Amino acid sequence: MNFSPSALAAPTHIARFMAVIVLALCVLATPHVAQAQDVASTTAVVRIPGETRIEKLGDLNFGDILPGDSGGTITLDTASNVSTTGTVQSLGGDPVAAEFLITRQILADFPSYDGPQSGDTIELAHISLPGETMTLRDFTTDFNRPGFFGLPAYFFRTSFDFRVAGTLDVAADQEPGSYLGFFTVIIDYN
Repeated sequence: MNFSPSALAAPTHIARFMAVIVLALCVLATPHVAQAQDVASTTAVVRIPGETRIEKLGDLNFGDILPGDSGGTITLDTASNVSTTGTVQSLGGDPVAAEFLITRQILADFPSYDGPQSGDTIELAHISLPGETMTLRDFTTDFNRPGFFGLPAYFFRTSFDFRVAGTLDVAADQEPGSYLGFFTVIIDYN
C-alpha cells in the first residue's frame, strides 16, 4: 500500500467538508432561544343601524282663520286642539299639529329632540304677496311625554310618533290667502 500525502489529504478535505456540513445542519436544526413576547388581540366592532330614521307624517296646519277687527293669536296644541285670543276666530279647515314618526332599536339608541323650542320663531310668508308675513312662535312638542314607569314613551318602542305645534300671531289687517313657512326637526341618536 502506498500512503502518499496526497492520497491522505483528499479524504481529509472531504471529511472536513462533511464535518462542516453536519455542523451547519446541527446549528440550523437546533431550536433558537425565543425572546419573550406579550401578545394581545382584540376585535373591531361597528354597528350600522339600518332602520333608524325620522319621517314626516303631516304638516302643521292652523286651518282657516278670520283675523277680526283687532287680530290676536291662534294656538294649536299637540293634540290638535285650537284656542284663540283677541278677535281671531277658527273657522275649521282641519287644524292639525305636525306629526313625525321615528323608528329605532330598543335599548340600542336613545333619541333626543332637536327641533323648534318655545323661544323660537319663524316667519310664515304669504304665497303670492311679498312682504306679508305672520309669526309662528311658542313651539310645543310631545316628544318627551311619559310612558311606562315614568320613562319616556319611546323607551320600549321601535316606532314612536310625536307632534309639534305652536302659536300663530295674527294681525288685524292680515291679508287673505295662504301663508307658508318651514321649520326643521332633527332627532339625535346617542
